[in-house]
Amino acid sequence: MPLTEARAVLLSPTGEGAEGLEVVEANSDRDREMLAGQCEWAWRFTPRVALPPLGPRGRSSQSDPRTRPESLLANITGCGHLFGDDHGLAEAMRGDWLERGYRGRIAVAGSPGAAWAIAHAAHWTGQPDAPLVVTPGQDEQWVRRLPVEALAIDASVARALRELGVHRADRLIDLPAPEIKRRFGDQTLWRIDRAVGRVDEPLDCLPMPEPVVAHRDFEEPVSRGDWLEQVLQELVVEVSEGLRSRGRVTWRLVCRVCHEVGRERCGEPGRMKWVTGLAEPGWKVDRLWGLVRLGMQRHRWPRQVTRLEVAAEGVVVPERSQETLFDVDAEAACRRVRRGVGSLVERLVSRLGRNAVARPVLRDAVIPESVVQLCPVTGLDWEEPLHHSDSTTSGGGMKPSRRPLRLINGPRAIKAMAVVSQGPPVRFEWEGRAHRVLQYWGPERIVTGWWTDRQVARDYYRVEIDTGEWYWVFRQLGEEDWFVHGVFE
Repeated sequence: MPLTEARAVLLSPTGEGAEGLEVVEANSDRDREMLAGQCEWAWRFTPRVALPPLGPRGRSSQSDPRTRPESLLANITGCGHLFGDDHGLAEAMRGDWLERGYRGRIAVAGSPGAAWAIAHAAHWTGQPDAPLVVTPGQDEQWVRRLPVEALAIDASVARALRELGVHRADRLIDLPAPEIKRRFGDQTLWRIDRAVGRVDEPLDCLPMPEPVVAHRDFEEPVSRGDWLEQVLQELVVEVSEGLRSRGRVTWRLVCRVCHEVGRERCGEPGRMKWVTGLAEPGWKVDRLWGLVRLGMQRHRWPRQVTRLEVAAEGVVVPERSQETLFDVDAEAACRRVRRGVGSLVERLVSRLGRNAVARPVLRDAVIPESVVQLCPVTGLDWEEPLHHSDSTTSGGGMKPSRRPLRLINGPRAIKAMAVVSQGPPVRFEWEGRAHRVLQYWGPERIVTGWWTDRQVARDYYRVEIDTGEWYWVFRQLGEEDWFVHGVFE
């Protein structure tokens, strides 16, 4: 979209709104470099991954949309069975992509041209978000139903076709080849053939980097823990040096141990492994060894060890940032705090295990005790704030600030008295003492739908008692039972 059109879209009839528009100059070289970094993610699904082909002079071509650095091309031949089938592989890619905070369109077809066309025109298929897998031999049938722009033809040719009333690809494909060549040139005819898979289009796949792995095979089984620990430290040093020499950092180290215990029963050597994760990727040996050693304390060395191995997984290119001598702004101070908290988190996870370190996560739930769930810490999600919206998940109209910070683990039954039936409490007993209600706010009704597993119907009140304390109490609808559920602090 041209900049003038973007400004026009944002502008309101009163002329307001354009001040929020941020204009950034396009840089195809930088985009291509960032896209190349995503290849390391795609290698989890197939070893054959390519960037869009370059246009003339080794740069992206304005006339050929296929050269724009906005998509990855992956040859998944022979990889689908690892995920069940091609549909399973595409769904796994989409799920992993969403977990990393990205949105994209995935199409699987018999040729790069058809896959590109279908992915870029997915909104025309009626399934804009779901991965699309084309049945073998059906590439052209799928492409024919798409708009002419999906053929990756020149923009001027697409405009001319629309002026002539040619909007769908099938009407252009059905034209005689000599007529297309005469009116729109050889390049348009070639791009049509490319889009429907008539052109052999080999991918220039990027070479996969060599894995960063160090191992030791022992001539005789070793059972002494101090010797094994020393060898393990040497392997971590080798992996650290391998990362440094490649200019890479890693998200995790995987330690594997092979031993002879149990071979006489199953005929195969025993295996043990543990994974050491990092809050942010790194390569320095002191940090890596410190975390591996903490993780090692959760395991006992098996007897008769024959092989030790340390492998770096999640190897990425480090992000470059300018460090400052002093915390001159809030952002620099926050980065330093996050780094310190991250160091604490990764040490706790290494020592106690992933499931022992958790953070609260908001859930889209109606029942108050189910709104917050403790989830294991993974990666950098420990630093994601616990966001609140302007309305509660119950839809009761009460803002989150009117909810107690501390919920009682399981609502506690109390004896309460109300002046009118179905009205607010005026007195209640709590922890062996009778309290008089000075003020109340509510009710806030929380009712679950009939389709839910747990049926809940409650009227909640915020009450201030004679001691100045505030409580969150509720009455079961249809009953006279009262409960304390939270304390305001």
